[in-house]
Amino acid sequence: MSLYTTPPETVTVSGIEYPIDTDFRIWIEFQQILLNDLQENEKTEKVLQIIDKIGLPQTKEALEAAVQFYVGASTENATGGGKNVQAFDFVHDSEYIFSAFYQFYRIDLATEKMHWWRFKALFKSLPDDCEMCKIMGYRTIDLKKVPKEQKQFYREMKQRYALSGNIKTGYRTEQEMKDYVAKRFEEAKKRMSEVRRDE
Repeated sequence: MSLYTTPPETVTVSGIEYPIDTDFRIWIEFQQILLNDLQENEKTEKVLQIIDKIGLPQTKEALEAAVQFYVGASTENATGGGKNVQAFDFVHDSEYIFSAFYQFYRIDLATEKMHWWRFKALFKSLPDDCEMCKIMGYRTIDLKKVPKEQKQFYREMKQRYALSGNIKTGYRTEQEMKDYVAKRFEEAKKRMSEVRRDE
């Protein structure tokens, strides 16, 4: 995200500019679909539903445009800085994130409408001493590098704040996400064709 430009409110698909819903809530939902280990039929349906909800046509090009918008100008991913251990989950950690935004920015996320890119920038800039950042630290700390007398504490913290096992670690690159949603789109098209044939 550049300080010198206004975050976009539209995306271009096949040469046509589409206004989209830029609020952080819908893009957190989009992320959950990308990262969660759902059943295949549920996953394909949700991919199509979220694209429609965002305000885009249900095409492969629209999916790619959505992924590009989701990534934005940030390289942040759900593993928190490219680590193999997932640092946060916007849904699972919603109470901690709500508290952090209110404490440090005086922003009430329950009522505030905020552009996804702005939300990501503020989240990324939360101070190290906030509870959410401490929790991310507990989840990602390498116990091999912790002094022996502190290992038990960090082991307990890791266990206390562990994320559920049905959430995948993040995609490393924008291309990986594009490949993923392209696959979901092809599966959804195939499934819709089968449903129409059955009718």
